[in-house]
Amino acid sequence: MSAPATTNPAPMSLTRAAVAAGLALNLTLLALMALGGQRLNSDFMAFWSFPRFVAGHDPRLIYDAPALMAFQRRLYPGFGSFYPYLYPPTLLVVTAWLKALGFGPALLVWNALGLAALGLAVRAQFGRRWGAVMALLLGGPAALITASTGETAFFTTALMLTGYGWLGKRPWAAGVAFGLLTLKPQLGVMVPFVLLARFEWRTALAATLVASVLVALSCLAYPPDLWALWWHTLPRYQGQYFNATSLNLNIIVTPAANLVVLGAGQRLAWVVQVLVAFVLVALVWWAARKGRVELAGALAIAATFIAQPHAYAYDGVVLGVALVWWLARAGLSPGRLALAGLVYFGPWLLLSPWHHWFLFSPVIGALVVALAGQIAENDG
Repeated sequence: MSAPATTNPAPMSLTRAAVAAGLALNLTLLALMALGGQRLNSDFMAFWSFPRFVAGHDPRLIYDAPALMAFQRRLYPGFGSFYPYLYPPTLLVVTAWLKALGFGPALLVWNALGLAALGLAVRAQFGRRWGAVMALLLGGPAALITASTGETAFFTTALMLTGYGWLGKRPWAAGVAFGLLTLKPQLGVMVPFVLLARFEWRTALAATLVASVLVALSCLAYPPDLWALWWHTLPRYQGQYFNATSLNLNIIVTPAANLVVLGAGQRLAWVVQVLVAFVLVALVWWAARKGRVELAGALAIAATFIAQPHAYAYDGVVLGVALVWWLARAGLSPGRLALAGLVYFGPWLLLSPWHHWFLFSPVIGALVVALAGQIAENDG
């Protein structure tokens, strides 16, 4: 990580204080949650239930909503929600080990592995400054949501950081990271455009090989037609999410979801989403061709969240990486710090009584514009 482009100690002190306060608050809230006992409405219950379901049922039924819902409600007495399986079959392969552990130990191991993966990735990219960057990534509300609900963002942040951070330096390692990111493929939506624009053929080959191995393993472990079922059920689940009145769509940070929350019709929301995606693909291509690898990677990370319709606030742990790469090049001016603060601390609104006002896609859009401006200014 290059040194911040500023000599004024006041912005740096403010940044450190804000990160330290966020980290202390997160640790306090996590301790209180732990003392409060197991909560039934935890996303990790989904990951823990999936390998148990396929172990005792026809694996094809993992994409059958009523069958999976009935199983989850038998598994968790008193549980009134439902977590569908929205992932590709490859995720079943790498999470099969969860059925060997009880819920509590499995959650602890899951979070420990995620933090370890993130720590190793940060250490590899930022060297001696890895502790400060790690504190920044863990001090935001996205990290709190991830740790408390057992989500995947620590893993995916490690993979995106490794992939974009090693482009042009360790192409095969970057490709392995991008190949593993196909386990949550929507977060890799910008990867092909970056690789093609930069002619990163070795990285593209490595990513393809890793993804192909994962697909082959899934076809050996489970019926191959799971892939067709996944492909056909995704649009149906997407429509159900946008139509459901009981779900808090604000946690989805994409333009389409935000427009639906504001009362727009789904047709308009999808038209806007597609137009935004086309614009961002062109912008990411331009950035990959023109900009330094860190700034291009930062822009690709930010664009990922608004170029596709199903990105969540907790996935935004990786936005901290984009902020670090941006501010290390651009410096800590008041305007940049204000935008960075909105990106970093904005999801706290999601955890407040005013969560319905959490409409995050414009904030991420502003970050994309700022990154594009930085690339145009400094990397032309």
